[in-house]
Amino acid sequence: MFERTIRIITTKRVIIILSLVIILAAAITIGFCEYDSVYHMGTVEAGMPFCAKDFLKDENDSGYFTIDSDIVDKSVPGEYAMRLRKGWFVHDVKLRVADTIPPSGTPGTVSLEINKRCDAAEFLESIDDATDVAVSYIEEPDFSKGGRQEVNLLLTDAGGNTAEITSELFISQVVEELYVEAGSGMPKLSDFVIEGESAEFKTRMNLINYDKPAERSVEISVDGLTYKTQMHIVDTTPPTVRLHNISSYTTVPREPEDFVVSIDDVTEVKVSFVKEPDLSYVGEQEVQIRFVDEGENEVVETARLTLQEDTEAPVITRAEDLNVIIGNTVSYKKNIVVEDNCPEGLELKVDSSAVNLTQAGEYPVIYTATDYAGNSTSVTVTVTVRPRVYDPNVVNAMADAVLANILTEGMTPVEKARAIFNYVTRHISYISDSDKSNPIRAAYEGLNDKKGDCYVYASTAKVLLTRAGITNMDIAKIPAKTLHYWNLVDLGEGWFHFDTTPRTDHPTIFMWTDAQMMDYSVRHNNSHNYDHDSYPAVN
Repeated sequence: MFERTIRIITTKRVIIILSLVIILAAAITIGFCEYDSVYHMGTVEAGMPFCAKDFLKDENDSGYFTIDSDIVDKSVPGEYAMRLRKGWFVHDVKLRVADTIPPSGTPGTVSLEINKRCDAAEFLESIDDATDVAVSYIEEPDFSKGGRQEVNLLLTDAGGNTAEITSELFISQVVEELYVEAGSGMPKLSDFVIEGESAEFKTRMNLINYDKPAERSVEISVDGLTYKTQMHIVDTTPPTVRLHNISSYTTVPREPEDFVVSIDDVTEVKVSFVKEPDLSYVGEQEVQIRFVDEGENEVVETARLTLQEDTEAPVITRAEDLNVIIGNTVSYKKNIVVEDNCPEGLELKVDSSAVNLTQAGEYPVIYTATDYAGNSTSVTVTVTVRPRVYDPNVVNAMADAVLANILTEGMTPVEKARAIFNYVTRHISYISDSDKSNPIRAAYEGLNDKKGDCYVYASTAKVLLTRAGITNMDIAKIPAKTLHYWNLVDLGEGWFHFDTTPRTDHPTIFMWTDAQMMDYSVRHNNSHNYDHDSYPAVN
């Protein structure tokens, strides 16, 4: 019995040991296979993407980098320790970032003032490389030499790859830009030129307005080379202003300019309230006013506004009854005077709606003056419209008044006739029609209304010539589709044509002979064709 028990125990131990051996062998086999399923070293070009799948030999497998892997900077070459999990296993792998591609860059031109320096990298508009690139001069340019020169650059990336690029340096003997204060006038040549034996402006500097902010390109020749520079006309000086205080009445509108006595600035200045004043406030208040010039320079000044209530009504004076002839116009506000303690915003309205200037009668006219506070005053007058009377004595008196102004003692008959001709042509405006039944009425319209057609011109000339003692006669065109009237004048040497009516070709028909008049008439559709037998012979 004891032996049998020992045999059983021994047999179990053998079975367990054999099982462990089998499991261990299987584990070793599986581990070896798992280890052989990944690449333990991978290389990627700097800047290029990578992932965990790049390390797996079987493209159907999947895996990922664990968080305890190194943080990879693809712009920095070197080796990075990575932890790759695939299924139940985590593999230690290496990622090598390599830089094998040389850098490239876009060359540019650098413009500098003479004796100024710059870094080599400033000669490149752009650099193309996955890693940091150092830029250095292959041979440093001469920054003291004016003009253009090649600049050879060496580009070296973090992987030690290099490239050479040629750029350009332009050394200017003039400043790149110059700031000129608006209002200071034209700058001197020496303000632009740094050094040089001979220099001159190519730009016509005297044609530039130096009182307004602006950008101007200026060309300057120095030692045979032409340079372009930028001139900035700037306004950096704030306005100088002077204000005054205002005492007024409530409700009267106020603009910021009302407080301004003077503004001194070379550019245009905009004026505004910082805060609108309270026009209903009785008493004194401060008013802040902002001044901003074209250079955006700003200054704020303070004035005082004192307001009181306005309870006093306006006063209307010199509003008197009026007399007018039928057909004439009336200047209702002429001579009217309106006064108020607050004249600002004072308004005068005239109600003449009841007046009929085409019919004789007496009509009321109401004048109403109103101030900003609403205080109002009204005055009523009477307009008497009378019929027009064409009295020869009145017309003669009007003609005498005209002659007193245009004739002087010692004038010859020709000079008197010329003065009358000039007056009629210059003081009467032409209209196309008139009443041709009454020469006295026509002369009145010419002297008083100063408008009419050829009948008015001829009738007005007739009364002036007659009152001046000059022999004259009416003359008319042979009736046709159109009528025309003018005068004949005898200054002691026979009859001559005298036509004051304006014509489109602007002839001066003053003391014309009959031959002159007939020649003109033939050329103008018989404009002055008349019955020669009905009038005395014309020279």
